[in-house]
Amino acid sequence: MTAMAKMPVKLDITIDPMKIQENNCCEEVLSVLKSVRPSWFDNEEAKSLKSKVFTGGISNQLYGYYQDGHFKDDVVLMRIYGSGTELMIDRDLEKQNIQILSAAGKSQPLYAAFDNGLVYGFAQGVTLDENTVRDERIRKLIAEEMIEVHAVRPEGREVKTGLWEKIYKFLELSPEGFNDPERNKQYLAKIKPKDVLRKELDELRVHLEALNSPVVFCHNDLLLKNIIYNEEKGCVYFIDHEYAMYNYEHFELGNHFCEYAGVDDLDFARYPDKEYQMEWLRYYLQQCAKHRKENPDTVSERDVEICYVKANKFALVAHMFWGLWGLVQAKHSAIDFGFLEYAQQKLDEYFARKEEFLALKLPS
Repeated sequence: MTAMAKMPVKLDITIDPMKIQENNCCEEVLSVLKSVRPSWFDNEEAKSLKSKVFTGGISNQLYGYYQDGHFKDDVVLMRIYGSGTELMIDRDLEKQNIQILSAAGKSQPLYAAFDNGLVYGFAQGVTLDENTVRDERIRKLIAEEMIEVHAVRPEGREVKTGLWEKIYKFLELSPEGFNDPERNKQYLAKIKPKDVLRKELDELRVHLEALNSPVVFCHNDLLLKNIIYNEEKGCVYFIDHEYAMYNYEHFELGNHFCEYAGVDDLDFARYPDKEYQMEWLRYYLQQCAKHRKENPDTVSERDVEICYVKANKFALVAHMFWGLWGLVQAKHSAIDFGFLEYAQQKLDEYFARKEEFLALKLPS
């Protein structure tokens, strides 16, 4: 079991993101920073406080704070929750996840929680893109880090997948329509009715549960912007643990392959082909064997083929998961992003791949 890290500071402060401007902190932000970095305000260096707005996130707003000239030394991240995200994310569980993973060396520390956000450490490095994720060195580091996260065992939690509870909740929260006539017209024309999606989920659940994929502690959201590569240290970090929970191992694998398509400019032609996946999964399974203190040479082509079949079948539920998530965001989020279009593309890809992936056969 993995121990819990030190409890973060709890602050009764609400930050209005409309008040935040780069290099111009509002009173509430300063109050939070003073509680987690009091030394920054002990002398004249307090005047050199700098900030950076991080883009790329589509659920929350993210800001980095540091002293001028010390971006490489000490950055405090402040995440302000997006509107409506509490409907989909258990924020108390998220805080526990960060603490648990931090104690295991798999996350930056959590410093504080305020009414509508968190303050935590910064992982130095660069986020991945559609090209760097395919780099042989980096993709191997991703496989290794994934195995380390899967080995985490949160104390007191039942080893049981949370996938179905979460995805059916997304379905329930998804809208029946929109007040805006144009958006509603698009919704009715492009998104299948809830009863159709529920039937798909019910049938998919039966199919996937029969695969007996191991249940492990998963990140569950390994899109490219949630993977940081630190070239100097030769490692990767997984960030943003909002959806971390016990889940099927092959969901993590299939979902990660889905994320090769990107987010802002979804292109499912980037989904890795079988040759690429087999090479990726072969290394992953060999590293799994090493982690178990076994001989990696015992991993057979049959083992890799089984992993390939399961990962691609679980890619289907990953599309459904984030498609339904996108529908909920389209209804509630105030962030400027095409959530309805994103949801449509994800669900369309599910139906486009459904027959192909469900027909994959496990080797005898």
